[in-house]
Amino acid sequence: MQVTIPRWVQAVGIPLVVLLAVFAGRAVGHALFVFLLSGLVALLLNPLVEALRRLRVPRQVGAPLVYLTFGAIIVVVFVVGLPPLVRQGQELVDRAPDWITQAGESMTSFQVYLDQRHIAVDLQALGQQLSDWLQTQGFKSAGTVFNFGVGVVGGLATFVLMLFVSFYMLVDGRRITRYLAHVLPGDDATMHRYLDGLQTSFTRYVKGQSLLGLSVGLAAGLGVWSLGWDVVGIWPEGGQYALLFGVWAGITEVIPYVGPWLGAFPPVVLALFHSPVTALWVALIFFIVQMLENHILVPNIMGATVGVHPLVVMFALLAAAEVGGILGMLAVLPLLAMLRHTLTFFDLHLSRAPWIAEDGVVVSVDALGPPAPAAMPEAEDAGDPVS
Repeated sequence: MQVTIPRWVQAVGIPLVVLLAVFAGRAVGHALFVFLLSGLVALLLNPLVEALRRLRVPRQVGAPLVYLTFGAIIVVVFVVGLPPLVRQGQELVDRAPDWITQAGESMTSFQVYLDQRHIAVDLQALGQQLSDWLQTQGFKSAGTVFNFGVGVVGGLATFVLMLFVSFYMLVDGRRITRYLAHVLPGDDATMHRYLDGLQTSFTRYVKGQSLLGLSVGLAAGLGVWSLGWDVVGIWPEGGQYALLFGVWAGITEVIPYVGPWLGAFPPVVLALFHSPVTALWVALIFFIVQMLENHILVPNIMGATVGVHPLVVMFALLAAAEVGGILGMLAVLPLLAMLRHTLTFFDLHLSRAPWIAEDGVVVSVDALGPPAPAAMPEAEDAGDPVS
């Protein structure tokens, strides 16, 4: 299949369409963001609904069943996991002044050690500056951010709306797929193959990233917890917050390149208040976890990453953070994986002919792609207005 776009359309029509799309997107940005997240949730749950449909469970029954099960799992995770996280975070903030005092005493002893060897480093002045900043701004800001993250209420209406929209998308998934295959340029079989590839690329990325984050968070949490064992005794105070540090490491693992650094930064800094040796032990644990991730977890769990240049990933993360905050950063990476599938499926060639020529951008579909899936029985979809 080929679609030719004349060069004069490229020069006039494409910039105009981009400007109109940007203007319309800014005007209805919130609605687009809600529908985008809803579509991702529907894509995430759609394979389960399809599996039930292959077991002779109608989609109108399987979709609510999967949706209710997914919601129940989320509620159980929040009910069971949120209270310990809140308690550990609050204890961490409350004990911050004591840790600062311990760090000051340790730095005083180390300063004496340096003075005896005529090493001109004023650790006390540096420690006092850091202590003043943490007491006035650092932990105050951290506590504010943590309490805000725990008590997020402002986006409740958006979240509820997203649940309803994604539910209707899930129920009408096959009808929406047939409609998109019909309106996209190309024959229906080819477009069905393209849409199935989008679903597959999204599902693989979410599965791989979830397993990777769970593995890294579990390893980091267990590592920090082991430092608090009585037989080890390296960091008894830090071992009490192993769950908090493990969850933080698993969440930040979603962010490429800088995620491991963000996950290791809070526990290493807090361990530094106990002693420099403790901080080195914590840093060593996260270094080992990172080595295991790069050489074992990523090759075996992820298989392939997003597949675009790191600068593109960083720009997409920053732009998504500006648009949708943390949810935007989480949503943009599977979208990049789906964009990679699109660019792989469609072969785009830019024509070098004169601007007034009839040829232009030629979009062709690779004919060597995977065969179209076998037709499924559509008894439950009889009477759909879209064919």
